[in-house]
Amino acid sequence: MLSRENFMDENNIAANLNKLRNIDLNLLTVFEAVYLNKGIVNAAKALNLTPSSVSQSIQKLRNTFPDPLFIRSGQGITPTSYAENLHSHISKGLGSIITGLDFSRNSENKRFLTVCCRPHIALLTFPSIYKELLKINENYTLLHIPMGDNEEMLSQFKADIIIDVNPIYNKSIASVKLFTNKIIAICRTDHPRLDKHLSVEQSREEKYAHLLIDDPMVKRKIFEIDEQIITRNITFTTHNVFNIIGMVSTSDLIAYIPLEMYNLFGSAFNIKRLETAYPLEDFDVILHYNKAVKKDKTLMSLISAICESLSPETQPPFA
Repeated sequence: MLSRENFMDENNIAANLNKLRNIDLNLLTVFEAVYLNKGIVNAAKALNLTPSSVSQSIQKLRNTFPDPLFIRSGQGITPTSYAENLHSHISKGLGSIITGLDFSRNSENKRFLTVCCRPHIALLTFPSIYKELLKINENYTLLHIPMGDNEEMLSQFKADIIIDVNPIYNKSIASVKLFTNKIIAICRTDHPRLDKHLSVEQSREEKYAHLLIDDPMVKRKIFEIDEQIITRNITFTTHNVFNIIGMVSTSDLIAYIPLEMYNLFGSAFNIKRLETAYPLEDFDVILHYNKAVKKDKTLMSLISAICESLSPETQPPFA
């Protein structure tokens, strides 16, 4: 439910929008040009217009506002006090609009890069992404948001990019493979029954920690692994891969985790890698973005830099 303050804000915005409908906003740029150039002729040159069209625009503004705006003074014109006040507000508004339209040319302005991905994928990719952000513009803010409906989030521009193992089949969405996420089995270093290998028979006898991911593709591949074992005795489930590593390091549980996670944290935890007698499925990690953002040269340069940083051998998204 909307709060009273939010309700009032929305009403004020709606009222202001109705006011703006009665004003040709192009006239405000003409007003600024006349104000800054202190004359009709110079303003016409700056805008690449004829002096008569500039004069007509000023006359329209005079009919809109209760003030002549400019008065003749010698060889030029002088703004009225009303015009002075109008300029102070219009200049701020135009400055904000220019900032939003031309962010890439001003390194002092802030901008967000919104990335949607799972926490363990963020751990593997965000250091490189942040490094590229600083190269493009040090005032970028990297914003991590949780997973949702990937196709909907990109189509409705709720995220700039999505990094996931799931493909997206949509003509308006572009996809670039970043790297392959290899899955391995782990147990604690001093496991009483397991050395370096995990047979099918041992897999059936041991207990498992299981990472819960509401993802059809991941579920299918886990099902294919389970078919080889017949069934796994799962006694711990979690949505967080760090909980998996922590539990395995302090118990006799076995788990499947990405190889990159093991490379990062294997030495910090009491865990070791197991070679399985059955194959474990790999996952391609894919970067997705809406093709409509190709008009945004800054964002596309950033996406291209991210792809090259994480996967130098892949074709850049501009190709």
